[in-house]
Amino acid sequence: MLSFSLLDTQALSPGLEQVSQWQLWANAVQWPEAAQPLPATPLIPMMMARRLSAGARLAVQLGLEMLARHPIDNAIFVSRHGELARSMTLLQGLAAGKPLSPTDFSMSVHNTAAGLCSIQGKAALPISSLAAGEGSLMAGVTEAVANLHAGYKRVLLVAFEGEIPAFHHPWLSATPPYALALVLGNEMIVQGERWHCEGQGVLSHSPELPQPLAFWRAHLLRQSTCLLGDGRQEWSWRRR
Repeated sequence: MLSFSLLDTQALSPGLEQVSQWQLWANAVQWPEAAQPLPATPLIPMMMARRLSAGARLAVQLGLEMLARHPIDNAIFVSRHGELARSMTLLQGLAAGKPLSPTDFSMSVHNTAAGLCSIQGKAALPISSLAAGEGSLMAGVTEAVANLHAGYKRVLLVAFEGEIPAFHHPWLSATPPYALALVLGNEMIVQGERWHCEGQGVLSHSPELPQPLAFWRAHLLRQSTCLLGDGRQEWSWRRR
């Protein structure tokens, strides 16, 4: 059973930057039909932005925006796949006997986005990176609430995914790159939109949307409750 105050939210995806654009998406879960460029990331230096994968670039931009808006005490970055596309490039290079790109190698770790957000934002605070399959958002929320109970007042949670390589499409459902940032607060200390979530039991079917997008849609539609699953377990979220 988890409770927290939701202090701020923001999401980015190609063709979906403004809340009005996301509202249209939420009504029917319709992604932009034509290929769209990545949203502008003005807080990231150009040289750094060029090295970042699409998902990490959006995550770092949102992380920097939230660090500028709030006195963040702790940050958590979650992603099911992390730098999967870059890792795939490295593996293909190894299989072909080609020399590996130092940039690809150094940027292939799962905490790339978290580390570069901390460096660029000059944020000397505890930051962690999590991967828990389809349940990564809930894992991040669980750790965030634990940190709030440990004494932190505001925790930044950034959930993101990048491009899924074509090789993995038979096994992994793909969405356009996206990032979602949430600022969670201790509900006893800071005022915000109060949420409560608890486990509902076993889920036998796969959810239609990844957890971050399912929550973001419910939030945009001002739903009082939403269910987040990972194909094995389901959690009930409700506004209080």
